[in-house]
Amino acid sequence: MDDHQDHEDLIKNLTKEYSAILESSSQGIYIYLDDNHKLCNEKFAQMLGYSVEEWSKPSEFIETYVAKESGERLVSAFQDAMEKSMASEIDVTWKKKDSSTVETDVILVPISFEGHHFALHFVTSD
Repeated sequence: MDDHQDHEDLIKNLTKEYSAILESSSQGIYIYLDDNHKLCNEKFAQMLGYSVEEWSKPSEFIETYVAKESGERLVSAFQDAMEKSMASEIDVTWKKKDSSTVETDVILVPISFEGHHFALHFVTSD
């Protein structure tokens, strides 16, 4: 099995495994492996003006969804999660589908699933 199919299967399995949390949380949630393999709950997609399906499509994540002033901070927190297994809480300004922005607090937590490392993000709008 190639890496892309392996990652597709991982996202499907993650969605199933975390479905209770994704559906019941009062916060927006997304789980990120890479630009092509990510998932979110309805609350997060709506926060940015997307459907879950639209948001989950491959895209250049930082360029598409994150305001310029927040990109470096989010990338750094993600790298800390992946490389040092560190959780963090950061402020992130997101770009919405309609080109407006939304200010949020993000709690980013490293998780491991089926031998792969991901970052689980809990997002609350200010």
